[in-house]
Amino acid sequence: MTVEELAQYLSSKKPGFQTQNGLSIYLIDGGISFSYDFEMNELDFSFRLFSEEESLGDFIEGFRIQRIKDFEALGYNNSWIRYLNREADMEVCQMEFEEGPLCFRLHKMKTLVFSASLHFYDEVYEQLTLPEDFISYFSKNKSKIATAMANRYRF
Repeated sequence: MTVEELAQYLSSKKPGFQTQNGLSIYLIDGGISFSYDFEMNELDFSFRLFSEEESLGDFIEGFRIQRIKDFEALGYNNSWIRYLNREADMEVCQMEFEEGPLCFRLHKMKTLVFSASLHFYDEVYEQLTLPEDFISYFSKNKSKIATAMANRYRF
């Protein structure tokens, strides 16, 4: 699939729409972003895989789209692979800290953890890749996150 073919297909869509497998696509000034939301209600956590605005060419290459049918079938597995390939972020929100979700980004042999709304940054010297890893991060760093929540309006 070429950039022109995808651009023509997208011109018939709204600026924001969802694939048949639940991947939300957002068009912004010639760029494209995606997100996939899921929850683990029994654990009071929500997860969001997403990418910031990227070019249509990067989107096609990153998702390995060959034809329109591939584009329409994008979903969780495709966005998860993008996270593992360091082309997407994972936003995790613990319901207790609802106003301050944390973003996780794989970088080299570590995971960057950050939240602009909390003025929070941390580095974990391992790759956090499973929902259990993210939940474990919250429990191990509960006091650090609570302090950032308490101080979020001071900066």
